[in-house]
Amino acid sequence: MNDRKTDETFTDVTDRMEIIPPAGLGEKDRDTAARIARVARMLDAQFTVPGTGIRLGIDGLIGIIPGIGDALGLILSGYIYSEALRAGVRKRTLAAMGINTLLDTAIGAIPVLGDIFDIAYKSNMRNARLILRDMEKRLPKD
Repeated sequence: MNDRKTDETFTDVTDRMEIIPPAGLGEKDRDTAARIARVARMLDAQFTVPGTGIRLGIDGLIGIIPGIGDALGLILSGYIYSEALRAGVRKRTLAAMGINTLLDTAIGAIPVLGDIFDIAYKSNMRNARLILRDMEKRLPKD
């Protein structure tokens, strides 16, 4: 029986702040997926703004600091990128991740508008999902 999630199931999560690693990963990939999910959530969706349902993370909070906030966010996002490299994701996935991160950093540098974009766009969560989809595609077909 195939209990591995399909792309449709994997991408159709009810809570967009939840990152679900695909079933069938080996122990090393499972550990990597768990680390990536944990860090992405911490950076983009750790806290809820009371009374709004808006989720933000450390990246959104430090992005408010003029000048250095977005640079620090870029450095923190680099951890997820380094995990992707270690996991051996495809070059096209790395390129898509780079575009997400650069877009987040460039627009995030615009005062006020950039902070709103950063909180809404959640590039780290997007990148985590890209990595996990890539890992899922490498699983053996049943």
